[in-house]
Amino acid sequence: MSDEIDLAIIKELNRDSRIKVSHLAQLVHLTAPAVAARIQRLEDTGVITKYTIEVDLDKVGLPRQVFIQVAVQAQKQAAYLAFIKTHHNDFRHHYRTTGKFDYLLEGAFPDRHVLNDFLVHLNQFATYQVIDVIDDI
Repeated sequence: MSDEIDLAIIKELNRDSRIKVSHLAQLVHLTAPAVAARIQRLEDTGVITKYTIEVDLDKVGLPRQVFIQVAVQAQKQAAYLAFIKTHHNDFRHHYRTTGKFDYLLEGAFPDRHVLNDFLVHLNQFATYQVIDVIDDI
């Protein structure tokens, strides 16, 4: 079970996964070896599963950021998942959800034409609703 210090460490790592252990130790008021041991324990127990980066999608040529809510009929589930697998580089996240829609895709595309091409193909497997990202605040 994680305590308040573990949660503080996780919070700081979430802000900056490249933070130096010595700086993190100062922030949580522990020694660097103690923080390193806690991080190792959090990794070993599966609390921390991976480290990631945030990318400015505009700067890498993917300014068309969208969320796509997807509803899939049971008989088309396997085909849908195979289709999404072939487009895995277009999506940051693919969630299975509850409610009217079965999935939520978080994606980024270079322009509306590429997004439209994807949606035309998606229409073979599912109904969907696109939500455009206006700004990241």
